[in-house]
Amino acid sequence: MKKQLLLGSALLAALIAFPQSGRVRPAGTVNLPAEKIASKFAVANEPEQQPKLNIAPVQENTTPMENGKSSSVQSTNIGWKQLCGSMNTYGMLVNTTRPLQYNDNVNAVSFIHRKSASYTVSPSSNSNSGSIIAEISSNWGTTWDSTALYADASNAGRYPQGAIYSAPGNTLLSNAYIVGSGPVVSAGAFVGDFYASKKLNVFNNAPDVTPNAQQFVSFAQASYPANFQPHSWSRTGFTSTDDGVVRSLALIQGDNTTLGAAAKQRGVGVVKGVFNAGVFNWTMDSLIPNALLDGTGAKNIGEGQMSWNESGTVGYVVIPGVLANATGNNIGLEPIIYKTTNSGSSWAPLAPIDFNSAAMAQVVNHLYATNANTNVTSPYMLDFNLIVDGNDNLHIAALFASNASTNADSIGYIQQFTVGTDVYKYTHTPGDRPYLYDFVGNGTAAWSLKLIDSMWTEDPGGQTTSAGYNDNPWDPTGTGSSKLNIDARIQLGRTPNGKFVTYSWSESDTNFTTTQKKYNILPNIKARCAAIGAGTSMTISPTEINVSKIAAGQGTNNPQVNSRATLHYMSPTTSAATVALGATTSTADVIVPFTVTNSNPYSQLTSNITWYSSARLSFAFNSIVTEIGQNASNSVVNSSIYPNPASNSAVLAIDLKNNTSVSVSIYNTIGQLVKSTTADGQVGNNNINIDLANLSSGVYIVNVKAGNAVSTKKLIVE
Repeated sequence: MKKQLLLGSALLAALIAFPQSGRVRPAGTVNLPAEKIASKFAVANEPEQQPKLNIAPVQENTTPMENGKSSSVQSTNIGWKQLCGSMNTYGMLVNTTRPLQYNDNVNAVSFIHRKSASYTVSPSSNSNSGSIIAEISSNWGTTWDSTALYADASNAGRYPQGAIYSAPGNTLLSNAYIVGSGPVVSAGAFVGDFYASKKLNVFNNAPDVTPNAQQFVSFAQASYPANFQPHSWSRTGFTSTDDGVVRSLALIQGDNTTLGAAAKQRGVGVVKGVFNAGVFNWTMDSLIPNALLDGTGAKNIGEGQMSWNESGTVGYVVIPGVLANATGNNIGLEPIIYKTTNSGSSWAPLAPIDFNSAAMAQVVNHLYATNANTNVTSPYMLDFNLIVDGNDNLHIAALFASNASTNADSIGYIQQFTVGTDVYKYTHTPGDRPYLYDFVGNGTAAWSLKLIDSMWTEDPGGQTTSAGYNDNPWDPTGTGSSKLNIDARIQLGRTPNGKFVTYSWSESDTNFTTTQKKYNILPNIKARCAAIGAGTSMTISPTEINVSKIAAGQGTNNPQVNSRATLHYMSPTTSAATVALGATTSTADVIVPFTVTNSNPYSQLTSNITWYSSARLSFAFNSIVTEIGQNASNSVVNSSIYPNPASNSAVLAIDLKNNTSVSVSIYNTIGQLVKSTTADGQVGNNNINIDLANLSSGVYIVNVKAGNAVSTKKLIVE
């Protein structure tokens, strides 16, 4: 946290000092968080306004970032630069959308967004605010190329997300594809979803016109392709895994055109894209939880999230909701968890987190008992995010508030408290703040729990009747004078081998808010890190880094981002970690892609700028932690090919810190694979022969891969 927070024995003692049944609530009010969902749906249909600014992708690099494959540990280094623009803020509203991704196989960052005011799609008749653009960088944001991914004159994209697809074994960006998905609007109504792809050997303003490169899936179509059932709002959890599969999480509802209670959500759909002859074939599996029904027959569930391991074999889906057989403290909006261990061929529900157990007292004791029964404390999961670590364990990082009731018709209501003249979800006193927890497990044993940090502030409401509305700095130009929410937007990321997990969220320093109010009105991004051990064990670094309000010596502050870090995203994949070992301590450096979207002054319906940082974050650990994958990373960067120029053969000299497979792939200048070889590398110096026979004279690109690490080199053949 900051100020007096210590993640040590004193804090842990405070966390367990309250009675097992939770606390009896002071006098207060109740709030319906579904209003937040409704506002995000409503503003998506707002008419476009004339933008005040013309914003196009910016190529200059005002703060150079360091190479992601550096072999020496360096201190935290953060810089923010303008990346792109969008005609309004609404493509960035949902924190569970994944528009920002790093792909370690091709060493490139991608960001998907709705077009800027100055960007014109070809043909221009298809150009509208729902045209979807991809920004691509192969040098950690030093330079970017943009390419049009999806455009339709009648069916405009919304809430876009996506990632880079790279076929198994490929390491060339020019052989990869950008793939994306999102809901579609036509004539002011949500009418379906789009799925689009484009090869990254061409960067222009024209989406790929190859049949099925752009697919519009309408709610009204009479029939669906085989294994591709009706679904909606395909805007969550986009993932590209090493098995050559991309996935998105959608909703399954009675009314796909809306959200909230009126939609009658039944479950979620895992949408799977498989590459086929230059385009993607899409299928869907449905997950329908046995949830508690309210008086109208609607299920008490919400929008889910999804995460996969690097190989694409193990995946998890988490749906916030109440199981039909829940009792006691488990009757609340809590994680309903599904798992697959066979790449999605089958899914199984896991035993839920048991908030009746002593192991979860740390959470329950910081919440308030329900109004009707002081022996029951019902957790309400306000915000959460997922990641799968290197042991294939799921991490659910979450914030909880106090449910007002366990009645099936009142699950959506949470408790609020008056502090002075302001109303909050917490009293913001010792032991009653927003706490960020990490629940870790895989379904084979009870879930474990770690406290990551606490926060000083909470979301200022976006509705005119919401607490904090008058303090919210966004302009009131949404439906019914609504503003944008400024919530924590919890984000999780992992190193490619899953040995380090990074957490980020947004909060404000109350030393600088008006009269020290507890609303997140001066938002900055905070980051923490955990080193993953055996089983479900993990070590939390005591280092907390302010990513947007940069500390002295850690980079240069950007006044457009400092204390204005709204609508932020963090890539779910970071760089490999660079680890320095001391006698009893260690330090891990990871490069983490971030974006922030805002305007100055805050204006939700006019052009907004997205700012980017490849933040090098250095985390100290009070113990020895290791990153096996980084040894391989150091090795491939420092490897060499000799002789160079060469004729019939060459040698790859590589010094390995551990036994690992080494692959060498040779490509010509137009990206065609012409030679490849694989060897079992041993600890120490290795000399791997490369056969160059039958190769024509010229320049070739050689990709060397050891473990999860990749290095690209140039070879001249005479």
